[in-house]
Amino acid sequence: MPCTLLPTTTFVIWKISNQCSQGGMMTEILGVAEAVLYVADLQRAKTFYTTVLGLPVTAEFEDACFLQTGPNSTLILFELEKLQQRQSVIPAHGAKGAGHIALAIPTDQMNAWRARLQAHGVSIEHEQDWGAGTHSIYFRDPDNNSLELIDAAHYPRMWQQIQKKGT
Repeated sequence: MPCTLLPTTTFVIWKISNQCSQGGMMTEILGVAEAVLYVADLQRAKTFYTTVLGLPVTAEFEDACFLQTGPNSTLILFELEKLQQRQSVIPAHGAKGAGHIALAIPTDQMNAWRARLQAHGVSIEHEQDWGAGTHSIYFRDPDNNSLELIDAAHYPRMWQQIQKKGT
């Protein structure tokens, strides 16, 4: 079964622009370039993300695995114990415990993804109907990180509806 996760640029809803008060320079956030999840067993996590979600590996190190989640976005899995021993010029991220990421999927693939998760023995923790045609499936990876598959096409309308309700 082919796996289709939409590129970050497809589901960036708002082009965040801000007029700086000093110098009048325009600044933009184009999307999330990378997200990091911490794992106890890198090989086990890599197997889950490549087999269950079908994400391709773009780079591997002793303590990290880089997975492509779109043309301009990467998910990095760090083996926490090894990462804490590493000396690096990059500041420590400091996250502890389970994390969360949401992956955008095509609207017409929600049922196929549900079936794929079940075929791999992944328990669906929760399904959420956000209104405005948006639906999410929540499940956990082997390190208890919360993963969400969300309908990309209706995502902007979902946030508009939430903002109107003030929640």
